[in-house]
Amino acid sequence: MFSIRMHASRKIKSQKSKIKKTLNSQLSTLNSMHISGAEGIFEKADIQKVCGKYIKRALTHPRGKPDEIVITIETIKQKIKTIPLLSVKTFKCKFPYEAKDIIIQKLASLGISKKAVNNGFKVLKAQRAMRGASLMLAESGRRVEPDKNRGVRVSRMGIGKNAEKKLSQMLCKIVIPAKAGIQSKETGFRVKPGMTGTCNNIIKNNTATVKEALILASKVASCPDIIAEACVSDDPDYTTGYFASEKEGYLRLVNIKKPGEMHGGRVFFIKENADIAGVIQYLERIPVIIRRV
Repeated sequence: MFSIRMHASRKIKSQKSKIKKTLNSQLSTLNSMHISGAEGIFEKADIQKVCGKYIKRALTHPRGKPDEIVITIETIKQKIKTIPLLSVKTFKCKFPYEAKDIIIQKLASLGISKKAVNNGFKVLKAQRAMRGASLMLAESGRRVEPDKNRGVRVSRMGIGKNAEKKLSQMLCKIVIPAKAGIQSKETGFRVKPGMTGTCNNIIKNNTATVKEALILASKVASCPDIIAEACVSDDPDYTTGYFASEKEGYLRLVNIKKPGEMHGGRVFFIKENADIAGVIQYLERIPVIIRRV
């Protein structure tokens, strides 16, 4: 099995370029804008197809044209851990404040402090999107990710082919296309005027988006020190965010932001006494796969 990862970015004009070294000895430049990212665990026969799909995504992303696309292909030598898939539920919010209220209620029920919640929403509304997620201590509300500009990127997660087929069939029943120029209340995906490809392609695109996020959220929820996750996509055409936890499952929140808004972010609320290095090691380095739906 292979881990395939893609990151696309665009340079921001700046007089000075600052570089920080992260805990994982990776470099993060502060003068670049995150455009797109994707990854998964795949068999050798799928490498060429997956790379082509990732490149196409990077070149056609609504956040803009990248001037750098990096694809990393790595053999997985560790034993792959099998994890469960989170259950899925959709909340058809009419306005962003309704989605925000649901997140606040769910976090409070899990013992997350008001300060941590407020600091979490600052990340979710940030105009400059991070590649990864913020680590927020549940009580003090302190951000503890080593690099505040890069964040912690969840990596090395996948789904078996049979499980993926069943998941796609399941998601197609809840991911409904919208007419051109109308915001879909079910998918959160804005279909632009003149957009072609029919409803089937729209369903396919939205199903893929939800599927990837669900796999990621399932890995996050399987980490013992993580209590919950909240996410708002930085894609201006995708307005459905989500809340996820081992207890609540994966809750899709329609209309979490207005169409066209570029802000977004991801926050992991972790236990106050969490092994931070261990959390990062698990999220970024330990391979996991979902085999049953």
